[in-house]
Amino acid sequence: MLCLVGLVAGGFVGVPKLHHAWSLRQEPVELTCLALLQSGVPEQTSIVRLSDPVVHPPGEMELPGDEAAAMPGLAKMQALLADPRAKGLVDQLVRGDILPRGVPRRSGHQPLKLSMGRSTVASAQNEIDQNGTVTVHVSEDQTVQFIVKVASLLHLTLPETLAAQAELPAYTLHPVSLIGSRREALAWTIGGSLTLALGLVLCGSATLGWWVIFSPFAAIIGLPGIAFRNGRGNRITRRIGAALGVGFLVAAFYLAGSIGAIGQSGGQWLWHVAGWLAASIGLAALSGTWLNRRIDRVQGRSVDALVQFASPKKKQSKAKREADFNRQIASKPPQLQNILDASEYTRRYLDAKLSVSLSSETSGELAVQASSLEKMEFDAPLVIEHCAEDQLISATVQIGCRKLVMIVMEETAHGLKIRLTSILEDGHVILSSGGVEDRFNRDFSGDVATVHFFDSSNAAKLVTLHLERAASVAEQRQTKLVLLDPNEWRDLIHYSERCLAQTMHEQKLERWDVLDSHYGRFSFPPKAVLTPAMA
Repeated sequence: MLCLVGLVAGGFVGVPKLHHAWSLRQEPVELTCLALLQSGVPEQTSIVRLSDPVVHPPGEMELPGDEAAAMPGLAKMQALLADPRAKGLVDQLVRGDILPRGVPRRSGHQPLKLSMGRSTVASAQNEIDQNGTVTVHVSEDQTVQFIVKVASLLHLTLPETLAAQAELPAYTLHPVSLIGSRREALAWTIGGSLTLALGLVLCGSATLGWWVIFSPFAAIIGLPGIAFRNGRGNRITRRIGAALGVGFLVAAFYLAGSIGAIGQSGGQWLWHVAGWLAASIGLAALSGTWLNRRIDRVQGRSVDALVQFASPKKKQSKAKREADFNRQIASKPPQLQNILDASEYTRRYLDAKLSVSLSSETSGELAVQASSLEKMEFDAPLVIEHCAEDQLISATVQIGCRKLVMIVMEETAHGLKIRLTSILEDGHVILSSGGVEDRFNRDFSGDVATVHFFDSSNAAKLVTLHLERAASVAEQRQTKLVLLDPNEWRDLIHYSERCLAQTMHEQKLERWDVLDSHYGRFSFPPKAVLTPAMA
């Protein structure tokens, strides 16, 4: 709806108003109607004072009778226009004719037509009654020629009268007295462009789902946003997006200014709209790139503000990563190490940086466990990367069990680390851990999370144990589990880890300063979780 409203407001209202407003800088020339027809739009100006005009007001809007009778589509349109309820719309669409004084009006094509609306006809007639002349903005109307060209390319059959009309000149006359101010024109044009750009950004941000069947138009115009969605945005895609945005803005000036000659004599509305559309798309591309970069900055902070890490350019073997890590720990200043080891030291909790791995392959025990989960109707594993203790760690994310459980598995040098997550409707997090767990090895619970540790490295078995505990906790809290969307894996990890840090702080296992935050439909401190529309 935003795209359509922006298109109408900017392309069909704002752009013509802007062209007319900028044309007022030109000096008017006085011509007769016949001279205008013979010479066309003057090269130096598009503002013309007609010295011998006669206005022929429009009747009811009618389509050519022969074609309307022969073509069912035109006949239906004629019936709709004849409906009394359509009178308000018809009054905005009809156009009056301008003929030289003393020339009778004949049926058929009239080359000089006023712009649409009965009010336009009344304004022109009023000026003629007072001055005997009318000052108008003249532009060549090539709409019929454009329709015929498109129909010819698509091999469509058009009425004979329409094809014959395309061979004759046609001019649109807009009374200068009806031209608004530049400020009004800019408000319509810029407002429509911003509205269209916002609609494009929103359509490009929506995750794909069943709604695309009912809103195919929104899904089609949102396709360019796939490059940024679900963690795909990176430095390369952002640079491409910014370059495309700047390219569209440059193309907008070329289309509307150089080719379309906006505000000048001989300007073409179609090229003006093409330039305006290019500017709106460029603005949407730049806005989407900036928003993706801003989200990446918010979500891409280190887990520990005191540790500055740099992601390695190439993946290293586990043994080399461990050796590098031990070497870095040994080289830390004793004062900093003593502070980190002191139990009274409290660190501010910051979200880990998560990104989708360029490699989607898994191997070893991790691949075996992920495959076993797929047999239990879990999604295919998504390989992600995160930084921990100066290292780039790979992990897999899968959501399944009727979308009630998210499982994250990470292969370490000492074995497989498995973390299962479920969310209750009141926002309470249920975490289960198995395999190699380096932060805790017992059960505990708090206000925001309940944590279970199982001495097992079998992912399928852990799923069963986790669901039993989750159902028990949900029954105790008199609520139920929330359905999880595979596209919100990043929000789920960040939210559950923040709740885990708060619970470990309450249990005095670790000391954290956990601030308020929100991730999609999940908020910390926990609140009631909104149910997704397409659950």
